[in-house]
Amino acid sequence: MIKPLRALTRDARQPRATPDGFEPGAVVSRAAVDDVSARFAPSSYDAATRTVDAVFSAGTRISRWGVFEELAISADAIDLGRVALGQCRLLDTHNQYSLNAVLGIVESARIEGGRLVGRIRFADTEAGRAAEGMVARGELTGISVGYRVTTWSLVSLENEVEIWRADKWELLEVSLVSVPADPLASTRSAEISSHRADVAHSEETDDMRRNVAPANPAVDPANQPAPEATRATPAPEAARTAPPVDSSATLAAERARSADILSIGTRAGMAQDAISAALADGTSVEIFRTRAFDHMAAAADRSRTDNAEIVRDETQTRMDHMIDALTVRMGGTLRDDNGATRTISAEARNYSRHSLAEMAAVVLNERSMPRDAAQREDVLRRAMHTTSDFPVIFESTINRVLASRYQVAQPTYRRISAQRNFKDFRPHSQVRVGDFPMLQKVGESGEIKFGTFGDNKEMVSVGAYAVQFALSRQMLVNDNIGAIDQMLGSYGDMVSAFEENTFYAMKLVAAGLGPVLNEDNKTVFHAGHGNLAGAGTAITTDALSAGRAAMRKQKNQSGNLINVQPRILLVGPDKETEADKAVAVITPTDAVDVNPFSKKLEVIAGPITGNAWELYADPAALPVFVWGMLDGYTAPRLRIENPFGVQGVGVSLEHDYGCGAIDFRGGYRNGGN
Repeated sequence: MIKPLRALTRDARQPRATPDGFEPGAVVSRAAVDDVSARFAPSSYDAATRTVDAVFSAGTRISRWGVFEELAISADAIDLGRVALGQCRLLDTHNQYSLNAVLGIVESARIEGGRLVGRIRFADTEAGRAAEGMVARGELTGISVGYRVTTWSLVSLENEVEIWRADKWELLEVSLVSVPADPLASTRSAEISSHRADVAHSEETDDMRRNVAPANPAVDPANQPAPEATRATPAPEAARTAPPVDSSATLAAERARSADILSIGTRAGMAQDAISAALADGTSVEIFRTRAFDHMAAAADRSRTDNAEIVRDETQTRMDHMIDALTVRMGGTLRDDNGATRTISAEARNYSRHSLAEMAAVVLNERSMPRDAAQREDVLRRAMHTTSDFPVIFESTINRVLASRYQVAQPTYRRISAQRNFKDFRPHSQVRVGDFPMLQKVGESGEIKFGTFGDNKEMVSVGAYAVQFALSRQMLVNDNIGAIDQMLGSYGDMVSAFEENTFYAMKLVAAGLGPVLNEDNKTVFHAGHGNLAGAGTAITTDALSAGRAAMRKQKNQSGNLINVQPRILLVGPDKETEADKAVAVITPTDAVDVNPFSKKLEVIAGPITGNAWELYADPAALPVFVWGMLDGYTAPRLRIENPFGVQGVGVSLEHDYGCGAIDFRGGYRNGGN
């Protein structure tokens, strides 16, 4: 029973602009087995031009997303811009991602008798020639269109199933298929295969009968004079008694030919003289269409430039929109290529209301959205088990959110060390050139003396670290994005704490004196380096002055003073208050009360036990310690480890990190008191 649209109640059906499950901007095809509308037949095949006429679509109703879909077939409804530009291809079963799947090109398309029809020219490739032969022999007859819908209308209900009509849609490609969705979509044929008689709708049978007529009535062989040899032979009795040709039909055919030529020539931008000549000399529509296509191709060649055209994969675009939508739902920040914060796009916002299961259904091209827990679990399991894009979308999202959480954390070790990333896991030489050689006086003979560079080669390597955890089945089925966000936030803090602990474990070896340097086989802080106080003291002006003086007296490997300026005062929790007082800004009433270190030292409280305190130069100028990751990585990363199962999804958290000491001249240590 069909109900008009007004029969839909407000409670039963909420107003919607698209069918449930429709993905905005998606490329749709009519190749589903349950859509009864497409065949291909060879009688219009032209071996000379390697072309064939076809019915691309009759807009037949098909089942999709749990509703019925129809296509509006009219000049106003269909955007044929790609055909006019020569960019509408004939593909093998809607394969848009392989050059070998391009079988030809759609030369023309038009509306005729309530159908979208056109002409196809096969490609001069191995795949194109193979497809051409199958069509010519009648072995392959199926046609299916790929299209993008921009405007929908909910037109009625039939047995409680919604019927939606695509009122505005763009033709993207035409495909050869073995089982088409639209049984009325086919190559133009003078024969009707027997199995088409089973089509139930009478209007489809009428349409098929109209296909019996020749593609160009104006050049119907029945209307042409017979060859001389034929005229010399008496015709059979049946032929002599045949009724005369209907002149009104011939006139109608000529009018149709003229209208088609005028329309084709005008749209192709041909000169009026060429159009008029074709009208006058009886040129067939097929021949003129070929001329028009050649004219457009020549015009395109004249205007072609060498600029490369960057075509973005629509599948990748959909994935990016889903990743953006999930990132926002998880509380992450969207950033552009330059690292600046950006807002979510309108296309990505369309997915913001999709649950994880609904996104998985979209990626799997499901016809309807999951309605209950069992369906949600089933679609999630299939999405995780298959080679679909969903694991990539989910993995990319949680990696982006984890990176933002990781970057918010600022461990103290980065304030006293410099970042140096690594190309691989092998130990890397941290070469610090021992300063540019000092200028020397030029001799009377003009001789310029050679200076030498000193090399300080310290070895630092990066290590691989990882741990596994699980996103539970309940968390995914319930779409518990908040819990996933909290988990990622805690792991971001955990990785920062891991780095902090690893760095200070390296730094505080040898009772806090640091690692042994290759330069002289001494610890970083050593009396022989002139950067270790003879006795521990409190953080006083005199003690700070002694430390500053020691750093100022440091020399490079050439023996020249480098005048190091301390910038950072590193202390443990027990000495933080004392350090704040030592560098506090005060308003003195006497010159002797002036604090010489106010605004000159930055206090940093790190995980140091005891009373020791240390001075450091700006690590950007003279680093004592370095840290880094593998090149190309800026944060830890998550990887989907196990498929969806009883316990949920296994996830591996991986991080490559390394740190070490490379010099002693930028630091000073006091054991404290």
